Amino acid sequence: MIKGLFCGLTGLDITYYQNEYPLENQKSKTNDYRTFVGGPAANAAITYSILGGNTTLITCLGNSIIAKAIKTELLEEYNIDVIDMAADSQQLPSLSSVLVNMKKASRTIWSGQQQFYINDENTYEQMINESDFCFSDCNLPEISIGLLKKARESEKDIVLDTGSWKPHFPECLKLADEIIASITCNPPGSDLLTFLKDTKVKNIAITDGENDTFWLESSNSGLIKVPKIQSVDTLAAGDILHGAYCYYRFYEKNSFVNALEKATLVASESVKYFGPREGVYNIKKNKF
Repeated sequence: MIKGLFCGLTGLDITYYQNEYPLENQKSKTNDYRTFVGGPAANAAITYSILGGNTTLITCLGNSIIAKAIKTELLEEYNIDVIDMAADSQQLPSLSSVLVNMKKASRTIWSGQQQFYINDENTYEQMINESDFCFSDCNLPEISIGLLKKARESEKDIVLDTGSWKPHFPECLKLADEIIASITCNPPGSDLLTFLKDTKVKNIAITDGENDTFWLESSNSGLIKVPKIQSVDTLAAGDILHGAYCYYRFYEKNSFVNALEKATLVASESVKYFGPREGVYNIKKNKF
């Protein structure tokens, strides 16, 4: 079974479904609220696992009650091996409050993230050697940069998810083979495509929400049409695309563009349902 090594942010999303935002210093109530394991790397890893991949997730969670619950769910519900680089910490993991506007199918996120002390006794070599590819959301640079360097040394395929630009991105980007970026990811004073010309990145995709996805492979480029559907919840749709892409690219051995096309359909299916999983399970049940 093709094994994927995912690295990056994991947390808990506390999600509220309602149509209005609370006013400052006011209280807003809804009877429709849920919790999901979240974070770009975790959502991608879960998607890859649901579709059928063998998954290891390297992240920072700690030893709090909430962190233990997250690790238990990842292992027991999704069969994901979790390597917690902050296992001895009592800090809270990433916690996000998410408001999903059901009329607009939009989501607004309040994200709480802390920097963890990393246990240097943990190493990546064995996990990298046992994996077929490495994916990182480029968060948690205290662990992701070191892992990507070792993955590059081991000649593993490296896929990056880059959201809004962060100062450590150049160090990550120079190590990648393929990048699926958000249109909001622009280096200061430049644009992403121009910046990437000075790197060894082979394949590039730039997503733009419900708009078409641009792709560049060597000297070829094009657009992937995003299905026009009535969405109800876009939470984690981008993360789902990344996880599905890894599945179709490395597990099913599709070409770069074909894997993107299939992953786009999975992400589009996911926004038809509340929460980030039901659409993926539906795709798994009714394979292409």
